Amino acid sequence: MLRRLAASPRWLWGTTFVLVAVVGSLWALANPVFAGPDEDSHVIRAVALDHGQLTGDENTKRLRKQLDVTSEVLRVRVPEIYANEQSACFAFQPNATADCSHLEGSTRNVDTLTSAGRHPPAYYAVVGVASWLRHPGASVVYLMRFVSVLITAALLATTTTALRRTPVAGVVAVGVLFAVTPMVLFVGSSVNPNGPEIAAAIALWVCGLVLVSQAHEAVDNRLVAATGIACCVLALSRQLGPLWIALIGATIAVFASPDALRALAHSAWARCWAGLVVACCIAQVTWDAIVGSLGYTRYPNAPTDIPTSDIARFTVGHMFTRYKEMIGVFGWLDTPSPAVTYVLWTAAVGFLVLVALVWTSRRRLAALLLVIAATVVVPLVLESAAYGSAGGPAWQGRYGLPLAVGIPVVAAMAIVSGQRGHELARRRLFVGVGVMLVVAHVLAFAQNLRRYTVGYDGEIQYWKHPKWSPPPSPLVLTIAYAVFVTAFVAWFLSSASRQGRELACPARGGGSSYRPSRSRSVRRRRTRQPSTRAKATEEVS
Repeated sequence: MLRRLAASPRWLWGTTFVLVAVVGSLWALANPVFAGPDEDSHVIRAVALDHGQLTGDENTKRLRKQLDVTSEVLRVRVPEIYANEQSACFAFQPNATADCSHLEGSTRNVDTLTSAGRHPPAYYAVVGVASWLRHPGASVVYLMRFVSVLITAALLATTTTALRRTPVAGVVAVGVLFAVTPMVLFVGSSVNPNGPEIAAAIALWVCGLVLVSQAHEAVDNRLVAATGIACCVLALSRQLGPLWIALIGATIAVFASPDALRALAHSAWARCWAGLVVACCIAQVTWDAIVGSLGYTRYPNAPTDIPTSDIARFTVGHMFTRYKEMIGVFGWLDTPSPAVTYVLWTAAVGFLVLVALVWTSRRRLAALLLVIAATVVVPLVLESAAYGSAGGPAWQGRYGLPLAVGIPVVAAMAIVSGQRGHELARRRLFVGVGVMLVVAHVLAFAQNLRRYTVGYDGEIQYWKHPKWSPPPSPLVLTIAYAVFVTAFVAWFLSSASRQGRELACPARGGGSSYRPSRSRSVRRRRTRQPSTRAKATEEVS
């Protein structure tokens, strides 16, 4: 009975959704209000949008001078409690605890500024509903966080149901789990459209690659729908959504065989979803062009006319910093993860990439090299283009995660598509990977919580004498996170490896192949046809 439930797509999706939602909610509770990057501006944007202000007004000279910002920031009217400048007093000060933060103020509307006024409205319209459910205050911010967590969990849960259609799914699950870095969980638990954007990209990578790996046999309409939904969410989440879709789509097209692409081109369901995705991309590009959401907010007194050589030197020189930000630099880029987290993540992803380089075919190798090159080059080009207009560095590592998460996923898919992919699907690998993931996640979570309770360099046992405490005690929160992140990793690996064993069909002298419709029909014919001995007996009689 339990095995049947575990094999059910609804059970797989629902269990993964609950586990990711709990893990994300623990992140949401562990951070004080406005501890996410620019979370105050995103909250103000969501509240203003759901109360009738589509973008905002050009701020007045008086307010601009008072808050020491530039004209790229828009003026909106929101309850005064959200405009409290002391709510993020710990930002950029890693050894300042969150005890200085107090979200206080009246509920009367006042003029304030937000740097997110021109951002695409879809995400803010959804999370802003929380501002109608509670009185203005910290509870509204936590509700918005929980809405973000649910969106992220739903998208990541979709990858589980996609993996059940893949042979050697356990190896692909390893790639997916290393795509879900601590930074993905952190930003997905704050009020920030970057979280759903990254989760949608992970779902697109997984569903799209699984879809094209099987389309030459039969086009799975459920996978088409899942891929289309991920594309639509990615297109409408943030400004660069259409660009990410184009780059991810190009990589998946290189990965796919010509027969798979032809099958998708002839599928009416796939064409329908493609039209919807194109419409979402056009809507997003139109918004970017009319509203000007691609512009960056200039820093006060930022220099202008920066030499190109200096821009190139800075952007290239900070590649490693951007890489660490993809794995986990929390808060306002002031709380790095422990070094062990970076080492474990780098070793695991590097192992997947190296194995894929050795084992995979030329076409899959080209797709892997393409996503690696795009992950490095595209952020450098975009940051260099915006550096001068922004008066300084404008790019952060998490901005490039929609592309970067594709590296472990494409590497894992390339491995299982080769002739030797099933050789990695061993219990020893899954246990080792599970331990690495749990250790890396728990250390990153604990360091982030330590930063707000006793300071980044404070006491190791931060739960004993915390200067600030989240709603649950720090010790309870840390233990709960260790338990549920272990449960999530174990469930994801075990469910995928179990499904992979049921679907894998090792071919003699080659790899594995998955033929869902053909294999079932062959089994039926074999059970119905009489044996050779029975035929001979009938002929003699």
